[in-house]
Amino acid sequence: MAEPELIYSVTESDQVIKVWQQDNLRWLEFGDELIQTEIDLDRADYLPESFNRAMLGGVLFTDMPKRVLLAGTGGGSTARYFANRFPDIQGEAVELSSAVIELAKDYFDCPCTGNWNLIQDDIRNYVIQCAHRYDLIVMDIAIDQHTPEWLVEQTFLQHCRALLTENGHIAINLIVKDAQGFLGSLATIRHVFDKQTVCLSLTEHKNILVYAYNQACQHTPQQIERSLSELQQVWQFEFDDFYQQMLKDNPAGSGII
Repeated sequence: MAEPELIYSVTESDQVIKVWQQDNLRWLEFGDELIQTEIDLDRADYLPESFNRAMLGGVLFTDMPKRVLLAGTGGGSTARYFANRFPDIQGEAVELSSAVIELAKDYFDCPCTGNWNLIQDDIRNYVIQCAHRYDLIVMDIAIDQHTPEWLVEQTFLQHCRALLTENGHIAINLIVKDAQGFLGSLATIRHVFDKQTVCLSLTEHKNILVYAYNQACQHTPQQIERSLSELQQVWQFEFDDFYQQMLKDNPAGSGII
């Protein structure tokens, strides 16, 4: 295996943004050695980073999405995955940084034509002005390795919920400083979404993913368990592992589960 090679670096607003490559893997990091985006150059329809796969784990409880909003696009690996594995899905990828948008297009094959739009905007403005409705919103935004406070405020979450279709849901990457911060953020999410939530902890990350749904799950536990094998084949995700961890993380009757 070759050594990791720095293939591009740029500084934007005092932040160093680097693109690395090792064999067929290419990734993006913001000067903190944390992988923000990773792609397999030989497999456009696969997500090599387990965290990115887990962010989409909430589809366990819904039907296949038809339109997706990605907020905090990074290199655009998830948009690339959707465009190649599920080409009929439409989507918008919203990213604030112009430098990151250029890197996403030049180094990570992020789709910006056809069924996908790559948009430079502040997601706080976008959710207010957007005319689309989404089956899935993926909210993966961190500032100084923590979820910004505005992202888990009631008003912003209400705007997000207003963009969801009847059976839609939002996936939030929640990174907080302590248990008190987590409980406070989760309480706000559950309040806005009428307690229709499920959490997923990741053993290799400090993140906790929260999926919040516009309505109660329409599938029984038996139906979900029977669908795991097919979902794993279709999405190329470890849905069985996700579901077993969800059962551990969420008390029965506490939300979707």
